[in-house]
Amino acid sequence: MKLTVDLSELIAAVAPLGKLEIDFELSKTLEDLLADGIELESGDINLIDGSEGVLSYEGHQVMLYIPDQGNNIEDTLDDGKSKGARRVHIAECTTLADMRAKGRFNNRYAITNRTDGYFAVHGVIQLSGNKLQGESKLAVCKNCLKALNYQDYLGLNDYARNHLVAAFSFIDFFDCYRSYFSSLPTSNLGSLAGNYTADWKSISKSLRHSVDFCCEHCEVNLTKHPELLHVHHINGNKSDNDRKNLRALCMDCHKKQPNHEHLQIVMRDIEKINYLRRQQNKFDVFDYVSLHKYADTSLLSLTKLLERYQLTVPQLGLTVKIGQKHIPLDLCWPKNFVAVLIESSHRTELKKNGWTVFSTFEAINKIHKLQALLR
Repeated sequence: MKLTVDLSELIAAVAPLGKLEIDFELSKTLEDLLADGIELESGDINLIDGSEGVLSYEGHQVMLYIPDQGNNIEDTLDDGKSKGARRVHIAECTTLADMRAKGRFNNRYAITNRTDGYFAVHGVIQLSGNKLQGESKLAVCKNCLKALNYQDYLGLNDYARNHLVAAFSFIDFFDCYRSYFSSLPTSNLGSLAGNYTADWKSISKSLRHSVDFCCEHCEVNLTKHPELLHVHHINGNKSDNDRKNLRALCMDCHKKQPNHEHLQIVMRDIEKINYLRRQQNKFDVFDYVSLHKYADTSLLSLTKLLERYQLTVPQLGLTVKIGQKHIPLDLCWPKNFVAVLIESSHRTELKKNGWTVFSTFEAINKIHKLQALLR
């Protein structure tokens, strides 16, 4: 891809001064560039990784769309979700896979991780031939929702599917799949109302002690891992420290609270919490209701599908020992040696030891193969 910086006006302005040494540096980070949108050159589409379902570029979650709306620019600016407007790709759907296979990425695509729903578009007015540009709220690609089974898309009727597209939140979508990435878009990192009070550390410490370092939602005991226990402000106001407004929550339960898309919790901490839940018999009575409650948000599209296919409820938070390593499994059926992993780093080791391993995306799109393995 090519980043073009036009310095012609600056050069013209300083020309009368003679030869000058200009010392400058580009201060925009990749995160800043992605928020603004980066146009891809021909062939750059291969830099977009869709192997895990969601799209990524250099470790950042991104969306893919065509800024050039052609002669439909006026209608697109008026209503970005109208029939002729280009759609936004959020996953490796059948449309993208087909275009990759046929080498048909002739249009200039752009990637972005801006999550407010607005996308920079341009085109040409058909009657006058004048160029027009602006921002529009484009609609998400339905094939992408289908590929991910996002919010159980496959189980919805046409009316519910259309409603999901119309009400689609890019912030909620990025929040759902944050376990795949080490950072969130800057637009997702807004702070909640108010600021922490000067005595917040002592209030938080005192409350966690008062509940014996147990999560007040899932009841996991974190006495030996106090760093995994947070204190949550129920109304979102960080300066309101009334006891009725505070709850001690483990990291996993905390990040699932409304308006907490700013919390970035690493996957190994979620695995540790699930391991402790299992040790403390929190999973003794386990059905799909419990699975949906405790599973990582990025697994919910799969767990909803498993329930609809009436498959055996998988184990959550199980760890298997291979050699000297203890490998955490996000979902598994140990009797069948079948596992689903969010992170694929241990995939090869598990397969060498007789496990059949799926990514979440593979499990959704190969549900009949998974079904056959579990019979």
